[in-house]
Amino acid sequence: MLSNALSANSPHGSRLQLFRLSNERREPLRVKIEIGGRFMLEDRSEHGGTAIDASIKALGIRSDANARIGERVVGYFDTIGRIEGTVERLAQDGFVVELATTLRKRDKLAAQLIWLANRDQLGLPEDRRHDRIVPRDPRIMVRNLSNGLAPTIAGHVIDVSLSGARVSVSGEFLKGDDLMLGTTPARVVRVFDGGVAVEFRAPVPEKMFSPAIRL
Repeated sequence: MLSNALSANSPHGSRLQLFRLSNERREPLRVKIEIGGRFMLEDRSEHGGTAIDASIKALGIRSDANARIGERVVGYFDTIGRIEGTVERLAQDGFVVELATTLRKRDKLAAQLIWLANRDQLGLPEDRRHDRIVPRDPRIMVRNLSNGLAPTIAGHVIDVSLSGARVSVSGEFLKGDDLMLGTTPARVVRVFDGGVAVEFRAPVPEKMFSPAIRL
C-alpha cells in the first residue's frame, strides 16, 4: 500500500513531506497529474485523452468521448503505461476508470505514482528536450500540405514536447508528410492507429512551453 510517511530536507532548509511504499493498510495515494494518452471504448472507437487523477485503483480521464458507466476501456498513457478497466462514474469533462490490475502491475503503478508525487517536491531535473506537456485546450486543426486534396481535419493534441507532438486525428497520413498543426508547420515522423507523431520545423520557444500553449 501507499502511505504519506517520509520527510526530507529541501535545498532551502524546509521540511518536505514525501511519499513512500508501506505495508500499512491505508487509503491509496491519489496523485494529480497531466499525462496524455489514447484509449479505446467497447465499440472499438479510439480517442485521445488526458489522465488527470490516478491511484492504484482508479484513473480519472479528461476527454470528450461519450463513455458509459460499466463500459470497458483499454488505453495507454505515458509514464503509467497500459491501462484496462471499466467506467466507474462519469464527470463533467470525462470519466473515472476502475482499474483491473494484477498484483505485479499494481506494484509497478504504485512505484510510478510515488515518483510522480515526489517529483515536484524533490525538484528532480528533467531533460526539456523530452519533457512533454498536455495543453489545456487540446483542440487543433490539421492540414496535410503534402496532399492538396486532403481537407483540414479537427484533431486532438495528446501531448507536446519542445520538438514535436502527438496528435489524435483521422485521415490518411504517411511518414514524411508535411502538416500544418494550427499555425505550426511540422513533419510526420510516425503514423500510429488513430493519429500521428510529428516533428516541428522549428523548436517551440521555451517561454511558450506551458499547458497554455497554442500551436
